[in-house]
Amino acid sequence: MKQLTMNDINAYMDGALSPSARREVEAALAADPAARELLNRYRRNADALHQLYDPVLEEPVPEKMLSLLRRHGSPRPH
Repeated sequence: MKQLTMNDINAYMDGALSPSARREVEAALAADPAARELLNRYRRNADALHQLYDPVLEEPVPEKMLSLLRRHGSPRPH
């Protein structure tokens, strides 16, 4: 059975695995309670980070920063 790494768990959570790799990770998770707990902890941490920082994405970009971006030829952020 595959020994899961944080890279495996990250890719699994991000949906970045091939179908066969996803099945392999899911089989390892089904067989290993410690790996399932690691996945659950990682999910809780990711959820907490989203709750904390996602609201920042909705804040307006400060005019001073927009001015700097315009001076250096960068497109206006959305």
